[in-house]
Amino acid sequence: MPAKPSQSSPSVPSGGPGAGLSSKYLRLDELRWLRNLFFASRHIVEGQYAGRHSSARRGHSVEFSDYRQYMPGDEPTDIDWKVYARSDRLFVKLFEQQSDMVVNVLVDASASMGYAGQDDRGYSKFDHACMMATAIAFLTVKQQDKVSFAVARDGAQSFLRPYGSFKHFTDVLRTMERTRPSGEARLPEALRTLAGLIGRRGLLVVFTDLLEDLSATFDALSIFTHRGGEVIVFQVLHADELHLPRLNNALFVDSETRDRVGLNVEDVRAEYERTLREFLERCSAGCKGRGMDYNLVPTDQPYTQALRDYLFRRASIA
Repeated sequence: MPAKPSQSSPSVPSGGPGAGLSSKYLRLDELRWLRNLFFASRHIVEGQYAGRHSSARRGHSVEFSDYRQYMPGDEPTDIDWKVYARSDRLFVKLFEQQSDMVVNVLVDASASMGYAGQDDRGYSKFDHACMMATAIAFLTVKQQDKVSFAVARDGAQSFLRPYGSFKHFTDVLRTMERTRPSGEARLPEALRTLAGLIGRRGLLVVFTDLLEDLSATFDALSIFTHRGGEVIVFQVLHADELHLPRLNNALFVDSETRDRVGLNVEDVRAEYERTLREFLERCSAGCKGRGMDYNLVPTDQPYTQALRDYLFRRASIA
């Protein structure tokens, strides 16, 4: 380990804050592509300080505020090497220059989100959503902002209040990994509960398949925009839902009601595609008409690509 930041980039010491981070939804080898991304609000946000998110990155031309533990992805030049020499622990400096942003993440954990394909192998819609949600939570904490987390399963559950620490981020990860999709999301109810819990305006990011009452869901989402906050909806759908598999006779099972129906896939393909197209148009129009970001995310698209494409597109029109 070098003693000065001018020397070669440091690695995280064994047992340090980066150790053990690798999990089902975030692996250490994926942090490299995250470290140069930035996630900011397009709207004015309420925070402890004023004006931070008018720029894409914090500068160091303001007063020193505090320390926090080093996280994988932090710049080695931000490490306070004098503190490391005294404590043998890595800390980065924080500066009071701009307002903090609160990112509230809600992931649909209904039974329909547990669909992982015909053979029920591989990643489910819930897994795909959690990987994207984890990346956004990581970016938020890495930027010294705050993130809250909840799942929508029979209403709002597992709510973690907004914090910006590395420990809080690992708590979010553990909550995701313990959650098993089941039952109904009751997304409108979950959103209304969340609106009461978070209080202040901020940024809401929702991962869901939107397979509920759209009118009630949009009404609940509008609570956040009416408060002056920003809403981003990622609609996560499995490839099988977007394009029916090439099968003859198949048994379709409703993941939430367990109702079953046998069909010849080719007999219903054209009507299914028409209905799906209309449904997706309603989802997109409902979000955009209320000033919300809408993004369709197929599970056969790598989550890293989906998130990178979205953030670049978002930055280009900010």
